[in-house]
Amino acid sequence: MKTGTILTIATTLMLGLSGCHADHCTVKGTVKGIRDGARLELQDAWDHYKVIGTARIKDGTFRFHQRIKAPSHVYLYTIRYRDGGQLKDFILEPGTVLVDVDATNLDSTMYTGATGTVLNDIIRRFREFQSSGDVEASEALVDEILGAEQTGPLALYLADMEDIPTAQATDALNRLSPALAVKKRTLELRDELKRRARTEPAAEGSGSKHLFIDMKYSDAEGNLVSLSSVVNDPANRYVLLHIWVAWRPWCSDYLPDLKAAYDKYHEKGLEIYSVSLDSDIKLWKSSVAKNGMTWPNVLSIAANRKSKVWYDYALKNIPCEVLIDGETGEILARDTHLDLDTILAGLLP
Repeated sequence: MKTGTILTIATTLMLGLSGCHADHCTVKGTVKGIRDGARLELQDAWDHYKVIGTARIKDGTFRFHQRIKAPSHVYLYTIRYRDGGQLKDFILEPGTVLVDVDATNLDSTMYTGATGTVLNDIIRRFREFQSSGDVEASEALVDEILGAEQTGPLALYLADMEDIPTAQATDALNRLSPALAVKKRTLELRDELKRRARTEPAAEGSGSKHLFIDMKYSDAEGNLVSLSSVVNDPANRYVLLHIWVAWRPWCSDYLPDLKAAYDKYHEKGLEIYSVSLDSDIKLWKSSVAKNGMTWPNVLSIAANRKSKVWYDYALKNIPCEVLIDGETGEILARDTHLDLDTILAGLLP
């Protein structure tokens, strides 16, 4: 898929909008699955999710009119929807941002973003590349944005995404405009990227090794099981640290692949250490049993983003898989979902 036009627009935006003066922005759209009268909030993700605007749903629609000094990454949020209120995220920028929400099917609509303004249209196209599997087009767009000499809102937005390489994201932060460089989220992200780099494979030729960070949590029977006890077991040549939650569909979607790899390579030396961040213990236990997860399974004490494992491994999202060398403790690979069959075919023939 050709990306030339989009890339040219992206470059123009980075040169022009990063220093945007005070202006107005309208955010409007439709809502399905949330009752009329429910309160909606705009939360600034680049300022500790500070509430910067409120509106009410009326006849299935909503409207915000905001005065802004510069574009920012915001979330549309409500406390009137089930257990969580996050509905959409997009860039708040001058113009009219169009946002449609289907709260009955957030798994498919949460990440479609917004339309109507230049930054959001570019991000929408980027997400379309990702969802369609057009890796070449999505990577080309990211390279163009993060590779520009002057970087702006799109650069910070992309650097904050889970699947952007740590080195590429760090380089982008180092070249942000002065206004973006001092954003709270930028400072937090710098720290996150440093911690994440320590739990990824060391750069080839660096001569260094990145070792796993230990943890110890209780299994379903209440027994404390540490990651180090699994890694140091002589029977385990390689250990996969698997971080997940049972309630998230895309975590469950990967479990059949995980089970297949375990069944194929366990006797050859593969072990898995699954740590769940679930708050619903019954759901966690039933999911472990249902999916045949017969390897060590533990539950994080703090079932949220304040947990030690979330901090130590600088998680952006879950699931997360980290492959560890059982002999050296070195981290060999890390991704949302590793192609274990291909990796282990070479390591455990």
